[in-house]
Amino acid sequence: MSFSEQKDLVDRQRYDVAALGKAITNAESGQRGYLLTGHTLFLDTMEQGRVETHRLLARLDKRIAKADEIRPELERVKQLVHQKFDAIDKSIQVQMRAGSYASHLTLSKDKGRELMKLINDRLSEMDGKLEHLRGDYEQEIRQRVIEAVIGAVLLCMLIIGVLLFSYRSTTDLLEQMLKTQAVTEQLSHQVDHDLLTGLPNRRSVDEHLETVFQRSRHVSKPFAIFFMDLDGFKHVNDEYGHEIGDALLVEVSSMFQKVLRQTDFLARQGGDEFVLVVGSYLHRMELVQLAQRLIKLFSRPVIVRTMALNIGVSIGIAEYPRHGKQVKQLLHAADKAMYVSKKNGKNSFSFDGE
Repeated sequence: MSFSEQKDLVDRQRYDVAALGKAITNAESGQRGYLLTGHTLFLDTMEQGRVETHRLLARLDKRIAKADEIRPELERVKQLVHQKFDAIDKSIQVQMRAGSYASHLTLSKDKGRELMKLINDRLSEMDGKLEHLRGDYEQEIRQRVIEAVIGAVLLCMLIIGVLLFSYRSTTDLLEQMLKTQAVTEQLSHQVDHDLLTGLPNRRSVDEHLETVFQRSRHVSKPFAIFFMDLDGFKHVNDEYGHEIGDALLVEVSSMFQKVLRQTDFLARQGGDEFVLVVGSYLHRMELVQLAQRLIKLFSRPVIVRTMALNIGVSIGIAEYPRHGKQVKQLLHAADKAMYVSKKNGKNSFSFDGE
């Protein structure tokens, strides 16, 4: 029984080693997602991976307390994990200061890949030693069975049955966990994203704006909100039907994203309304040039399913802290400025109160 318990402990340790590699990978995926897109939602994935990594390291540290042959590998993994998250944090800081086009992206990727390879090598070494240790325990168990009396053989058969049942139960549990995780991730994405365009939805706008607002208030830097409404969209819906209108929204979303930076946050507010959050700029002229690029997209008809559709966009712009010191004030100011653009002949932009 003692050897069986030790073998089960080794199995749990091997499971924790595998889960540790996955947790670090999840954190790295969140980092890369943020570096590539600038969306702060990926930082949540990164932090979840970080928390899970530290939890698993603490559990392994406790379970391997008496395993002298495994301890050196674990200590090396802990050092590499510390270096890995230090590199991740530094890359995030550089991203926030330098923007998505900074040359650090390649360096960060190369360094991250090197550290991840070292971590995987150490985890593989740990798993190999644990597997060897598991084999030793299994051999001891078999030896005890051989030396046991006939009654012990019956008991051994019972133990084998229990182990097989436990293995199958564990396998079923793991499969169910993976299926549940996939469903949860899908539902989470659907909650935060528009099903038609794939853009973040109104809920994501509120969360992102709160994050940008807190950061801007802390570092005393401005950010801007673009409230955009398509001109002529209702006519397209009435003339060609909602199916063409939906296809037009998907095409417009793609057009918008082609002229935006990776750090800009674009979302569909609802209907034919879009919200753009510009969280990193130095001069107002950058906002003017961005608005002009967005309007220029519609200087020619938009082609949807071989049909040329003439539409435009009216844009209202509000800046923090010039036009408001709260998120709701800024949204209201941008919305109000958008209606001014509508009154001024559409397909134009206006700053709140100007």
